Amino acid sequence: MNLSEHIEHFRKQYPQIRPFEEEDDVEWWNEGLDLMRADKLDQAEETFTKLVLAQPEHSDGFNGLGLVYEKRKDRPQAELFLREAIRQAEQMVQEGSMDVKALDIIRRDLDRILKL
Repeated sequence: MNLSEHIEHFRKQYPQIRPFEEEDDVEWWNEGLDLMRADKLDQAEETFTKLVLAQPEHSDGFNGLGLVYEKRKDRPQAELFLREAIRQAEQMVQEGSMDVKALDIIRRDLDRILKL
């Protein structure tokens, strides 16, 4: 499944989530990370999926999904979502809304996956 197909699937799964209208986006990032640490990957995936839908031009949701798929040892999906996270983060760095250090962290995540 390519990225567009994933996003279309996400929209069908959570039709109530509207881009840029959600107030829980920061909480969803933190919740997703906490769920990953607790090895609750299905719940983390759900949370990061909602974040992708709520903030489709922000790297966090894509980054989170990439990390979930990495933990599941699904390299192709992890790579797909981390590459999108990097693309989003590069744009954010250019706009001045993200620090380059955050982008570097995502790049290191992708590099680690590519070495598997």
